Order: sequence, then C-alpha cells, then structure tokens
Amino acid sequence: MAEKKITNDFFNDYLLVGIASQLKEYKFCFHLNTLLGTDFIKLKDLIFQSPNRTRDAQFSVFKAGTEEDKNQFFVFSNKNLQNVLLPEISRFDYLIQIFGKYEPEDVAILMQGIRNFPNVVMTAVIPL
Repeated sequence: MAEKKITNDFFNDYLLVGIASQLKEYKFCFHLNTLLGTDFIKLKDLIFQSPNRTRDAQFSVFKAGTEEDKNQFFVFSNKNLQNVLLPEISRFDYLIQIFGKYEPEDVAILMQGIRNFPNVVMTAVIPL
C-alpha cells in the first residue's frame, strides 16, 4: 500500500532576514524603498495582550508589493520598549519576511545593500 503524506509549504515558502540597527523604523523603510525600488506602507500594528502585563505589546508592520508582484516584503519591528516579538532572535531589531521568487544571488545583493545602510550593525538570514 502506498504511503500518503500531507505537505504544507506555508511555513517554508518565504525567507526571513534579521537586521540589527539603531535606525528608526521609518528611516529603515526609506532606505529599503531606495534599495529595492518599492513603496513600503505602514499596516496596522501587531498588538499582543497579556494578562500579566500592565500594557499591551505593539509592534510595527510595513508592507511592499502585492500578491501579483515577483516578491512581497513585510518588515516587522522586533522590539518595542521592553517587549520583544520573537525572543529567540532578540538581537535583531527588524525582521524582513520575503515571499516570492528569490535566488541566492538576490539575497546576497539584498544583504550587502542593507549592510551599507547607516547604523546597521548586523544582517543575517534566519533559518526557518
């Protein structure tokens, strides 16, 4: 009898890049717009409510591209005040989620371009 498997590529069809930088989020997105030739727009913040916190944790989200474009980019702030969106990778200030077709050469060019931004300390591809 043939073995059947259910596959789900939802969590594997994107690239995640972490950036450590002291740039404000609007300046960071401005530099990304210049590098990528995109137009990032601010989306509604991610808000996490926790019963043991006195305040809600809010994280900014920016988007560039549409589903019809070759690539679609999302920028998440990973830190806000004392809160961290993904504690496992808390050394990064921003996360870029890239959906679409991307080649290793394109990723290398993107990473080098981001490293040339002012006040960028580190960039790295985050394994899923």
